[in-house]
Amino acid sequence: MKKFHILDELQSRGIDSINAGYRSYALELRKAITEKGDACWGICDFHKGYIHITRGQDHESARETLLHELTHLVLEMVGLGSIDEEDSVRVKTNEEITTLVSRGFLQLMNLNPELFALIQEQPDDA
Repeated sequence: MKKFHILDELQSRGIDSINAGYRSYALELRKAITEKGDACWGICDFHKGYIHITRGQDHESARETLLHELTHLVLEMVGLGSIDEEDSVRVKTNEEITTLVSRGFLQLMNLNPELFALIQEQPDDA
């Protein structure tokens, strides 16, 4: 029996985009990803509209990487995702940030139920 791996499941189920409401983000698996010359496991590009995940990670690392990149997307969706070093956002309380982020995740979950069902699946041997 083939071992469950989230990246294999993404491909086999044809999950190749993420609906963010205001735009769709391409979800692509890559052999290698670099950012500013450094290797990384994932990247979310708000301007070009993609999330890339590096192949070759074990299931749990890939699952965490996917959720990490989705968190970047959620932060961008709720106005906390500036990638410009000179930009600053009014300091928010923990409660304000939690409300924004939880609503952003709920929006992504409602727009992408199959993706979030997959993220929650566990291998049979877990």
